[in-house]
Amino acid sequence: MLDAFGDADTRAVARTLPVGLRNGIGLDGARMMAALGSLARSHDTIIVTGSGFERAPRWLDRVARFGTLCANDATMVAGLKDPAIGLELLAALGWRVPETSRCRPAVDTGWLSKRIGGAGGVHVQSAAGIRESAGRYWQREIAGIPMSVTFLADGQQAHVLGFNRLFVAAIGKLPFCHAGARSGAALPEGTTRDMQVRLDRLVRVCALHGLNGLDFVLSDHEPVVLEVNPRPTATFELYDDDFARGLVHWHVRSFDGPIADFPSRQPTSVVRALQIVYAERALAVPPGSSLPPWCRDVPWPGSHIPAGAPVLTVSASGITPEAAQRELDARIAEIGRQLALWSAQCGPISGNALQ
Repeated sequence: MLDAFGDADTRAVARTLPVGLRNGIGLDGARMMAALGSLARSHDTIIVTGSGFERAPRWLDRVARFGTLCANDATMVAGLKDPAIGLELLAALGWRVPETSRCRPAVDTGWLSKRIGGAGGVHVQSAAGIRESAGRYWQREIAGIPMSVTFLADGQQAHVLGFNRLFVAAIGKLPFCHAGARSGAALPEGTTRDMQVRLDRLVRVCALHGLNGLDFVLSDHEPVVLEVNPRPTATFELYDDDFARGLVHWHVRSFDGPIADFPSRQPTSVVRALQIVYAERALAVPPGSSLPPWCRDVPWPGSHIPAGAPVLTVSASGITPEAAQRELDARIAEIGRQLALWSAQCGPISGNALQ
C-alpha cells in the first residue's frame, strides 16, 4: 500500500510505502512514482486511488502505467473539478448550484474563496482579503446543513449507499476543514427520488465508475450542490460493513461495466459516525501508548504532531442519529482528555500544520 500517513493501524494490516509530503499534508508525486517503480509491474496489478489527485488529475494517467487503474478518467476528473464546467453540468442536470466566478467579486461579503481541485475543506476560506490567483475561484456561501451522498457508479447508474451529515471544524485560519460524517441523514419527501434520477444521469453523462460522492448543502429544504468527488470518499467507510466482501471489491468490479448483481443495502438500524480529531496544541505520541479500539488512523508511537494537524479518527454507532451522536461526543471528550495529557507531557514542537 502506498500511504501518505503511515498510521499504526494501517501498518498492522498491510505493508506500506510512504508517499506523503515530508513537510505538510498531501501526496509527493516524486515519492509516489518512485514507490510504484519499486514494485513489480504487471497488468494483473490492480491500483485503487483515493483523494489527492483532483488538483493534478494528469497523475492518474502516469499511475496507470503500472497496472490496471480503477479510477475515473483523468480528463473527466479535471472537467468535474473545474468550477465553470462541473457546476454548469450539475445545473444542466437539474440541481441548484451556488453563484460562482473565476473573478473576485467587487463586494466579497458572503463569498468564499476555494482552490480548484482542493480537498478536505482546507482550501476554503472567507473571500475577504484573498487575492485572485490562477488556481482559485469564488463562490457564494450557502446557509444550511452540509451533507453528502455516497454512491457506487457502474457507468450506467448510481447505486446509492446513503446520505450523510457532514462535520466541519474551524482550525486556525481555516473555517471549513472536513471533520467527519454521520450516516442516516434524512431528506425531505421526494428529494431522495429526485437525487437518484439526477445521479443516474450524472453517471451516464460522465461515464463514472466506482465509489463516488456528491457534496451539497440542504438549504430551505432543497439541496444546493457544491461539487462531485469522482473517487472513493471517506464516507464509504460508513457503509462498508453492510456489504458482503466489502465495498472495495464492488469498486473494482464496477470498472468492468454495469453490475447487475450488486446487492441492495440491507435495512439496518445502525447509524455510524466518524469524526477527525485535530490537535489543539502540539503533542507527541508516547511510546507504548494504547488507544481504544474505536480509534482509527492511529498515529505511530513517537510521532510528533503539530497544532492543527489531524491526530486520529473516532468512530461510533447507534440505533438513531441522536444515539450515534451522543456516543461520538462522549468518545471525543474521552480522547480529548488523553491528547491533553500527551500535549502537557511533550516538549515544545514548532510549527502549525494548517495556516
